[in-house]
Amino acid sequence: MTEDVIEIPSDSSRKKTSHWFIRLPALAAGVVAGYLLYLSLANHGLPAGCGEGSGCEEVLTSRWSQVFGIPVSGPAVLIYLTIISTTFFIGPHTKPDCAWKAQSLLLLLAATVIIAAVWFIGLQLIVVGSICPWCMADHTLGLLTATAIFWKVPIRTGSVSAGDSAPASAIPFGHILRLGGIAFLLVGGLIVSQAFGPYEGPQLQRLPPGENADTGPGVDRMISILDGKLQFSPHKAPMLGSPDAPKLLVLLFDYCCPHCRATHGYLRNGMQRYEDQLGVVLMPMPLNSECNPFWEHTESRFENSCELAKLALAVWKADPLSFHSFDVWLFESEMPRNPAEARKKAEELVSREGLQNALADQWIEDWIRQDVTAYHDSQAERIPVIISPGFTTIVGRTESQEQLFTLLEKELGIQPVNESTFSNDKLKKIK
Repeated sequence: MTEDVIEIPSDSSRKKTSHWFIRLPALAAGVVAGYLLYLSLANHGLPAGCGEGSGCEEVLTSRWSQVFGIPVSGPAVLIYLTIISTTFFIGPHTKPDCAWKAQSLLLLLAATVIIAAVWFIGLQLIVVGSICPWCMADHTLGLLTATAIFWKVPIRTGSVSAGDSAPASAIPFGHILRLGGIAFLLVGGLIVSQAFGPYEGPQLQRLPPGENADTGPGVDRMISILDGKLQFSPHKAPMLGSPDAPKLLVLLFDYCCPHCRATHGYLRNGMQRYEDQLGVVLMPMPLNSECNPFWEHTESRFENSCELAKLALAVWKADPLSFHSFDVWLFESEMPRNPAEARKKAEELVSREGLQNALADQWIEDWIRQDVTAYHDSQAERIPVIISPGFTTIVGRTESQEQLFTLLEKELGIQPVNESTFSNDKLKKIK
């Protein structure tokens, strides 16, 4: 019996050439996963077509992009290579027991790919709140591969009978259910490892402090940063806290950037932690070519960056006391605010007429131009950027609020007054 072979009729829908319906999408999925793996291991930046603050960056630098420090694209490459190689063990002259084992492995891998794809797509849509087109393309190719496997592999839905036309290697339906259970356990183990295992976030970039200066508290206070290329009075700038705080930070950010949203929250908690020791100058720096001449490609997530920045600055211009509420409101939502919704909120705070008059002020265009130029001059590679005289510039989001506070206390010499905002963040390794 063990010497019998599977004889598949030449007109069968599962003829030998159909294996290429498995191999081709598996090969394409493996190439995409290999490309992402190479970029990650070689530190070659983001995939083609993805820029700073894009969905690609948000997804590929999140906790869910790796398992025990290894990019998840690594196991994906192994799975697709295994699928391709396994198909060569199935054919019209394959022994039934060998074909049965190979087909069982294919079904196990197909079920694993499907469950993993559902998990990672759900993460992007629900948890991370950003989409990585390259990741979605790989998941789509994976689902096509899995579909081809279930179409190719013969499945036996009933018991073996005398007139049964199914191949000897046909997989019983009950066995498929068991394979599905194993696949759930495999992906479940991955999920637990990602959620509770070690996580190596993107390395924080630090830039030299340069020739910066702060004349100190008072109505004539002037801040000079970026080797004197940017000079301004904090009394004439949008602020969190007092312009006369002993230590001032300058934050370059975008209201549509998820990393900026997290950092903004850290700094707001820092205002409570350090009370009147710290102030933050807010400099909206849209990643949108409409108002940023240094930006070539605008990601869809940042299509409203310019308008939101202008509305925020207009609220400050119309009524500085209302700015804090509007600034916080813009960042409360995980996804960027809709401009129409933001305009309505701004009008509630400063009136329609007040907003229109402020938007017509040339100061808004000048302030944004100053901010985007400052980012360009800083030579930073991503946002947010935190700058302060005598302080080594922080580029990118810190891994946690705790890390940011540690840096501020060590390098600025400030001390916590209220510890509660610190302890509450120990579980907040945001995405």
